[in-house]
Amino acid sequence: MATDLAPSFTPAETTRPRFQVHQQTFRFMNQQPVYIQVITMDGGSCWIWISASASSLLQQQQQAIQQQQQQQQQGAAAGATGGGAFGDLAMAMPARRSGQSSVSSTLLGNPLEETAASLARRFATRFARQFLVNIDIPSGIDSAMLAAFAERKALEMLLNIFALDPSSEPTSTSTSTSSSAMNGVAAVDGIAGA
Repeated sequence: MATDLAPSFTPAETTRPRFQVHQQTFRFMNQQPVYIQVITMDGGSCWIWISASASSLLQQQQQAIQQQQQQQQQGAAAGATGGGAFGDLAMAMPARRSGQSSVSSTLLGNPLEETAASLARRFATRFARQFLVNIDIPSGIDSAMLAAFAERKALEMLLNIFALDPSSEPTSTSTSTSSSAMNGVAAVDGIAGA
């Protein structure tokens, strides 16, 4: 007796990506570049990385690569070079009941520096989801203005991201998109003016 031993073929289900990365570069006062990366994850979590010092870090990395190449050409062993500051990292969870405030904690960095924690708390309250916020803004005279600018631009990105992908929106909240939300936030780098 001949039996058909071929396995049955079942096509795989189509799924959407588990992580979506959105990056954008803005200019603060038409000079200082501010880099913002938003990673949305299945389950409603969101990671935001904000850096105003990444351009100097990129230049340092390029210089380190050039030095390593020169050392290799001269026959010397190239040492490992570090690169970049991660900045303060904070996490915030939305409140379970209405009327309660979201809770946040600084995970890495200076616990006395509240910029990342307060930003994560405000986003968790507004969007009713878990937020991880990493901020790398150098201290200086205009650091408070720079942080406020970065928060406004990150909020515009979030409003646009959640308006484009309503399936990533938690079911327990509804967020209205303001008219100031930017159009065309893509998964590639773009430059937008202030």
